[in-house]
Amino acid sequence: MATPWDRAARGYVEEWVPRFTPYHLDLIQEAKVEPGHRVLIACCGPGSEVLAAARAVGETGRVRATDKSAEMVKICCEQADAAGLENIYCEEADAKDASGGPFDLVVCAFGLWQLDDRVGALTAWGRSLSSSGKVAVMTWGPTEEDDPFERVSLCLQHLEPDFVPPAPRILAQRDSMAQMFEEAQLTMVRHTVYRHTLAFKRAEDFFNALRETYPWNEIWDQLGDARMSRVAARFYGLVGGPDAPLSWDPAATLAIAGLPGSEIEVASRRSSVHVPISKGSTPTLK
Repeated sequence: MATPWDRAARGYVEEWVPRFTPYHLDLIQEAKVEPGHRVLIACCGPGSEVLAAARAVGETGRVRATDKSAEMVKICCEQADAAGLENIYCEEADAKDASGGPFDLVVCAFGLWQLDDRVGALTAWGRSLSSSGKVAVMTWGPTEEDDPFERVSLCLQHLEPDFVPPAPRILAQRDSMAQMFEEAQLTMVRHTVYRHTLAFKRAEDFFNALRETYPWNEIWDQLGDARMSRVAARFYGLVGGPDAPLSWDPAATLAIAGLPGSEIEVASRRSSVHVPISKGSTPTLK
């Protein structure tokens, strides 16, 4: 079945993946992927984190990459072939499909906000883990008012209140993230905010690049160029004009969780981390 990401896939790879890749690398590094690991990457998109994970697990490891977008899966497979990586298995599948385990790590970079049943997906991922496995997710946020994405959303809300996009900065706060994991019978052990610089030569370049992302591609199709040009004009008024350069450091939150009572490895730790048993959770059977 086609998804909203299918049509935007190629443009998304060109405009956004190079800008987001540093965050993907942070995620793989912090999750401490090691040779021989079995990794599931859900909502893999075009696969920059997939390639990083495959290189980390080496020839003895295995990476299963899944996405509901057939076009994204196709691009991910092409990227794997071009890199000469034979330990990647790309499949069109729902995010809850955690078959093929047990996994030492389940990863989801910036895909969690698109899922209607986030706890259900996390629960499925947790059940697929090995005894020392972990789940690592990254989402945009916390929200900052001067972020260009936030400014465009506000402009759209003022001019077209029926077409407000869903906020991708969901559950980024520590307490909200911890509660979400707990509802999925997992316990959060790491909550870290990363920043990298995103830059566009002109504000107009940024605005046009929005069309290569979901849900902006759908909103653009429904409103048409004329109405979107009104949104653009208001946005340019906030940032100094269409030719003004844009540069900002968006926050992305990385969270890592494990099975209650287990021992897991994360970066920047000399020894394994003991995952506490929270109220209402079930300890890992040894």
